[in-house]
Amino acid sequence: MPNATMDNGGNSSQFMTVRVQYLDDTDPFASTNFPEPTRPPSFTFNLEIPLCEQISGVHRLLKAPHRISDCALQLSNSQIYLDLDSSVSEQRDEFESLLSDGKRNSIILRTQLSVRVHTCIEKLYNCKGRELRRALFSLKQIFQDDKDLVHKFVNADGLTCLIKVGAEADQNYQNYILRALSQIMIYVDGMDGVISHCDTVRWLYSLIASKYRLVVKTSLKLLIVFLEYTESNASLLINAVQFVDAKQGHTLWSNLMVVLGEKDGIDTELLVFAMTLINKTLSNVPDQDTFYDITDALEEQKIDDISQRHINKKGNDLDLVEQFKIYEMALKFEDGDEAKDVLQVKGSTSIKWNRERIKSGQAADRKSRRRNSINTAFGSDGISSPPPSATGFPPRRFSPPAEQRTTNNRLQSAAENSVPTEKPWLQRSRYNSC
Repeated sequence: MPNATMDNGGNSSQFMTVRVQYLDDTDPFASTNFPEPTRPPSFTFNLEIPLCEQISGVHRLLKAPHRISDCALQLSNSQIYLDLDSSVSEQRDEFESLLSDGKRNSIILRTQLSVRVHTCIEKLYNCKGRELRRALFSLKQIFQDDKDLVHKFVNADGLTCLIKVGAEADQNYQNYILRALSQIMIYVDGMDGVISHCDTVRWLYSLIASKYRLVVKTSLKLLIVFLEYTESNASLLINAVQFVDAKQGHTLWSNLMVVLGEKDGIDTELLVFAMTLINKTLSNVPDQDTFYDITDALEEQKIDDISQRHINKKGNDLDLVEQFKIYEMALKFEDGDEAKDVLQVKGSTSIKWNRERIKSGQAADRKSRRRNSINTAFGSDGISSPPPSATGFPPRRFSPPAEQRTTNNRLQSAAENSVPTEKPWLQRSRYNSC
């Protein structure tokens, strides 16, 4: 018996014969990807009658375990779900691809997406212990097997379910949730759902404070992916940081600074991810005030000392040094201390810097906290300012006597007009002897 017959001209045949199978996914966490039966029977569809009126015949032929009201039809070759309210002839393109792709293709009867999503969320909320562990472990594979499920899951408030379960779970369960979340963020619908769900971003940032390295590392990776998706996501991350740190009474970006400030620094990859997240955030902030608010908070928590410690450390990680240098150069560039090509550091090409950042609205010429601290310690000409006297007034500067001034001027003139020797230290010793 041929796999399927369909009249492409639409004139002679009113029926189509195709192989049919079912997939037992009534329990999404226990389903397999192997349709049954292995030797599928054939079913003849009427081309003009809506599929919803014929699906009961398919269900009866296969003796499927599904409820008829929960059933959907999916093409095995393209994973496309058919519209049950439409007829075969109204979906001719989908069926033509089914017939042209090979003789082993079939139409699969399975549970509707909305029903499976509802079952997933309900089980995640209600199950505990080993059953919850198994469900969370399977979640990534479920999203990987059926990308259409991600869209339905996000729209059904599935992200809220994951965050609530993750907030009360241990680190193993959190790792399973982060794995599932990474699969969700691969798809456009999934990433758009994360963007519109601020609690997910807040939760990811809060996990950076976890004492479990794998949780911290995975959270940092997902936040970096989140920032790389679109520039506007930097503002969403900044808002999440402000919310979490304000709620806990911490300095802004303290979670990242705790990671960077670890004395042992054994896991350098963790430090690289933390600095990469900072640099990618700074590269996409829309205005100068926000840029300086972030860097001032980091400088207040001694990021300069941390940077110098890792840069000067023997056997340091080159990728980590790279990220610290990118941060330093970005700070100098924003302060106007360096030329426009200052950010041409190895590795910085992966970061698109905002060249049209809105200037500060707080001050006419706002600079970084580090720049201001340098200007406080030194004058504008770079000369150290003398300390105030005990009276509160600046110490008086006494001029040398006229005779000494004449001698000094003569020596200075001689030094300027002299020809350098092969051994300049002899010339210095001569001046010292005077």
